[in-house]
Amino acid sequence: MIDIDPFMILEEEEYQDGDVILREGTSTDWIYIILEGQVRIQKNTPKGPVAITTIGEGQMVGEMAFLEKGKEPRAASAVASGYVRLGVLDRDRLTKEYDSFSPLLRKLILTLVRRMRYITEIAARLVIETKR
Repeated sequence: MIDIDPFMILEEEEYQDGDVILREGTSTDWIYIILEGQVRIQKNTPKGPVAITTIGEGQMVGEMAFLEKGKEPRAASAVASGYVRLGVLDRDRLTKEYDSFSPLLRKLILTLVRRMRYITEIAARLVIETKR
């Protein structure tokens, strides 16, 4: 669970079961923290959506697109599993903090993000193959 300064939350949003919070393929860089409920991370495949994982309170959603500054489309969708309340994090403050890191550290973080994209793709393929 991540401890967030309450002043980092600009506003709150609520979602109901099945609502799409973030859509795979879109290019935004908002980042959220789950204040209440659970969010299913899913990947679109030729055989339909595949659940990759479910995350809950204190976890972040949208961090990969944020770290890539919205230059890459979202790698997966985030869908509400039941009622969900999210905090929208202050992107400007987070950007200032991120930009204060050394170029080497930022490159390391981006390397990890790209590996996560790759792992998400592999996980979706494995789920499809095991359903055969």
